[in-house]
Amino acid sequence: MVVLSCLARKGGVGKSTSVRCLSVECLKAGLSVVIIDTDPQLTCLRWGQRRAKLGIPVPLVVAVSPAGIADQIASFRKQRVEVILIDTPPTATPVVNAALDVSDAALVITRPNPEDLESVQERRTGVILWQSPPDKRVRAVTLAREALEAMGARVCPTAISASISYPYAYADGLTPQEREPEGRARAELAEVWAWLQREGIMAATSYDTVATAPTGRKATVPKGHKVFRSGDPMADVPRGHKVTTPLDKRAKRPAGHTTRRGLV
Repeated sequence: MVVLSCLARKGGVGKSTSVRCLSVECLKAGLSVVIIDTDPQLTCLRWGQRRAKLGIPVPLVVAVSPAGIADQIASFRKQRVEVILIDTPPTATPVVNAALDVSDAALVITRPNPEDLESVQERRTGVILWQSPPDKRVRAVTLAREALEAMGARVCPTAISASISYPYAYADGLTPQEREPEGRARAELAEVWAWLQREGIMAATSYDTVATAPTGRKATVPKGHKVFRSGDPMADVPRGHKVTTPLDKRAKRPAGHTTRRGLV
């Protein structure tokens, strides 16, 4: 089992978004995955609730257990969950230290801005530049990568572009890979996933298989823990089931507009 913590010393840089996107990359690779949301904002947990309403039971998203994150992870380990992603608070709190204590690896998410780079303290770990200018030739991205590498950080060669696709996907309980499977965000996230494999952070797996929980692998909730979502989180996705929505190419969305979606 791989336990990966996602860290950021500032809010709003894309940390929780990265956790959600990586969880879907795990599902595409056929890995069973659980998200433990320790961020007080609980954005991942609310995202899980939206997915449950859509009839998408994976990944399982839970809040940190009162018994502690170590016991929680031990329970999932017994259930042979393959990947656990921990969304941590954007501040230095005891829960961040507890998450790092039980993690095999950590990723720092930051924007390529001087004020954000100054907050990066976990220097000898993986770093992903998020919310970067769409034009990767912008000098700011190059300078940010050079500054991080000088700190001793392993920096992902692909910077994730700022895109309206991310908030739209979150509102629908999806990720950009699911909402716009032919979009730019999906291609960038595939490159990040490949980098995580090359760095040995994630086990090498084939990319872009059907987004489904492996047969016979069910993640259940540790004793005494509550899951704040509707539906049955223990149900398997039927074999061959794909989660996708039509590509919406409109730049603007009228107020009150509901995105039409379908399960293929």
